[in-house]
Amino acid sequence: MESGRQKEAIRQEMKRRLAALPPAEKSLGTRLMERRLEGLACYFYARRVMCYVGVKFEIDTSPLIARALAAGKEISVPYCLVAERRLLVSALYDLGELERGYFGLLEPRPESLRPFGPALLDVIILPGLAFDLNGYRVGQGGGYYDRLLAEVGPCTVLLALAFDFQVYDQLPVESHDRPIHRIITPSRTINCRPLPPGWI
Repeated sequence: MESGRQKEAIRQEMKRRLAALPPAEKSLGTRLMERRLEGLACYFYARRVMCYVGVKFEIDTSPLIARALAAGKEISVPYCLVAERRLLVSALYDLGELERGYFGLLEPRPESLRPFGPALLDVIILPGLAFDLNGYRVGQGGGYYDRLLAEVGPCTVLLALAFDFQVYDQLPVESHDRPIHRIITPSRTINCRPLPPGWI
């Protein structure tokens, strides 16, 4: 219970700080993160990439997704199955297929859903409110991504984009938490743990 209370306090603090971020600073930081991400070999050579679609105070990933589609990557995005409290991975062909869905998220329209097996993904770009140097993350608290990561294969690379102030030395960790491999901030790439075999 104590770790749950700590995580909730971190969520509220990060939401406050992200909401207060000046638009120009957010825009510049996002461009720097994307440039750093696109220079990573594990992302550059990945063919099947899942990426969240940022809304509200999250990082706007739409330009990143558009460039990935133009480069020929197979892009998937999440779709909330609310009744089951889990995410469906759906292949995306065009950003125009998205509409506002659950909780204001941008999701594929029902007629554009194309289920894609999580175990087939090369890379997942995960959202999060806070991260630590060991690769653990604090999300919104619904557990949707925790359940998704339980379906992901051992060779999938887990990445995250974050502003520097979102990175802690250490976060509270629970038994179901799975660490990511790399955190990309405007100023650095944090190597949290070794990449799966076959990646550089």
